[in-house]
Amino acid sequence: MKSIFTRRHLIFAGAAVAAIALLAVCGVFVFRSIARRGPFSAQGISLARQDDWQAFGGTWQYIDGVMQNNSDERGAKLMSGPTHWANYSIEADVLLLGQYGDAGLIIRATDEEEGVDAYHGYMAGLRDLDNTLILGRADYGWREYAAKPVTPRVYAQQWYHVKFLAYGCDFAVSATAPGGETTSVAVEDPDCLSAGRFGLKSYNTGAEWRNVEIRPANRQDLVAMTAANRPPIATPDALPMGAAPGSYDHYFEPIQRDLLAHRADVNSQPISSLRLLSPDVPASVTIHGVVTLTSPVLFVQDPTGGLAITDSHAHAPLQIGDEVEAKGDAELHDFSSRLRNADVRLLWSHTPVLPVAVTAAQAATGAFDAEYVQIEGRLEHKDETPAHTLVLTLDDASQSFLAIVSGAAQVERLRALKEKSRLRLRGVCVVDSRYTRDLTAFALLLPSFNDVDVVEGPPWWSTGHIVAMTIGVLLLALTGLSCYILIERWRMQAVLEERGRLAHEMHDTLAQSFAGLGFQLEAIRDEANEGSNIVPQLELARDMVRSSHEEARRSIAMLRPQALESVGLLQALENFTRHMVNGTSSIAVRVSSEGSERAIPLRISDTLMRIGQEAVANAVRHARPSHLDIALNYLHSAVELVVEDDGCGFSLTSELAGFGISGMHKRADSIGATLTIRTAPDKGTALCVHAPTPPSFLRLFWQRLHIPWRKSSHGSAHR
Repeated sequence: MKSIFTRRHLIFAGAAVAAIALLAVCGVFVFRSIARRGPFSAQGISLARQDDWQAFGGTWQYIDGVMQNNSDERGAKLMSGPTHWANYSIEADVLLLGQYGDAGLIIRATDEEEGVDAYHGYMAGLRDLDNTLILGRADYGWREYAAKPVTPRVYAQQWYHVKFLAYGCDFAVSATAPGGETTSVAVEDPDCLSAGRFGLKSYNTGAEWRNVEIRPANRQDLVAMTAANRPPIATPDALPMGAAPGSYDHYFEPIQRDLLAHRADVNSQPISSLRLLSPDVPASVTIHGVVTLTSPVLFVQDPTGGLAITDSHAHAPLQIGDEVEAKGDAELHDFSSRLRNADVRLLWSHTPVLPVAVTAAQAATGAFDAEYVQIEGRLEHKDETPAHTLVLTLDDASQSFLAIVSGAAQVERLRALKEKSRLRLRGVCVVDSRYTRDLTAFALLLPSFNDVDVVEGPPWWSTGHIVAMTIGVLLLALTGLSCYILIERWRMQAVLEERGRLAHEMHDTLAQSFAGLGFQLEAIRDEANEGSNIVPQLELARDMVRSSHEEARRSIAMLRPQALESVGLLQALENFTRHMVNGTSSIAVRVSSEGSERAIPLRISDTLMRIGQEAVANAVRHARPSHLDIALNYLHSAVELVVEDDGCGFSLTSELAGFGISGMHKRADSIGATLTIRTAPDKGTALCVHAPTPPSFLRLFWQRLHIPWRKSSHGSAHR
């Protein structure tokens, strides 16, 4: 049997192997390129690209080249970089926004989580509580290795340049004051962490960072920072390294001094009690609460409720989480109060207020106006204003609301949120029409992008996904159909080759045997005496052998694929019929075709040919017709073969309707065709085969793939 792997298949296989080899070579080059770049190829990490950083607590935002954590949360971290970085340094300008806290840099960190010292790594920075430069290690707990007094001292609202270096198990940190004074300290941790990420960290105060740079470090860099001195072994003691006995006598001095200066007014009122004031008489009041939002309006909240403070005069920059005292004119509104012309004093850096989890329906009642809340909703729409304010429209069940966040960097981060995602948001609930635009019952003012969590992505059955799935299914079906057609083509090719082989075998054996038998009978007939009783029997046997030889030759001819390829179905049937009636001038043969001629698959045309041959042979041998009509009709999605004669006909229940008709029915069933026979004694016979054909697009595929379609007869003809 001829191999099914043609030249086209070999070319396709060669191209596939070449493509795989090319991809492998490209992969090797890419890997070598990455390896050659080394671990610090990404040192261009920028504060402006929020996607480069991962926040663990805090309220982070990037404004005008400065990364700010506007929260007093304890242990807020902002991390970046891969975990395999080992010897490198990080330096930045650091500014403490509030008092009694610390801020600095993290190095070689892994396993970060939200919470105080919830990571494995090293931290160095400035602490204004005791005026020191600190260096220590966090392992879900704090081990302080060094705390050295800073010259002249650590002040809030001043920039210090901090550099933190790790090389091997040696760590060095330096802090340069605005006046140029530098304080440095170094330690060796024998059981050090070998690699990890870097980041920014603040504790109990807000802070700012700018000009963050990361560089690879070597031995010379370490020597330059330690002045060639060997760093001492790190031993976390009760008194950190660099501090002398008695140096902590002043440790609580700033706290005590500020407590005396910032004592709360004993006459302060609960925020909820302001609702009891007369709306017609202005009242000067004092409230005491924690800052929940600083922009676009200052919001303060105490255990009884919240309010907005407009036209405020603060003695120091305020941060979220600061405990403040505010004196001003109370102004009543529909659901909450406001303070105008307020004098705001910072009392203490406090842990930020925890949000109250409410539903959108509860928030819409106004009961939580000016309070810090947490709400979930599904994102319906995003709208960005020219002033870099992003307005999110959300829906929770039947209640819609807005979420508003300001700042170019924050808008850039939130712009990536996908519509129909379910979000969890934390912010100050307001019912003021300036924010709701009279479109929703309330709006949520978000402190930062960290106050937005994606609970779940958009539903999979979105319009885009459904279209993509439909296209994918169509492509998959198309691929399956192509594979099926190829398999059918190869199977049909194998069948045709096997039929050709059988035809050659029959020609070389059966047909030759009939021919030899006929010659022998002819020779015996010539030797026999005329008038002998055996002569008629020899002549009958000779005629039977000739007839069988002709039948064998016709069967062999039909087994060869070229039988239908060369002339088509209708022409082949006509040739067969005229050969059958040859010498019988009383039978007139008429052939016709209707409909638009098109190619017919080989399996269908071959079956119709054999059914037609059987019908013609039965008519010529048994019906004694005067006319024999053959028609091939091309319908919309089928082809119809009709063989009709005006012979004697027969009864379908008689023995004549036996094996031959049963065989024709089986052949018709094999191609899904319908065989109908109309006949009666002395009424002639009409045989109709209705065979469905593949749809037009399948025919196009078969033709593109060179499936052996067979041409039908020529156009309408009448012979």
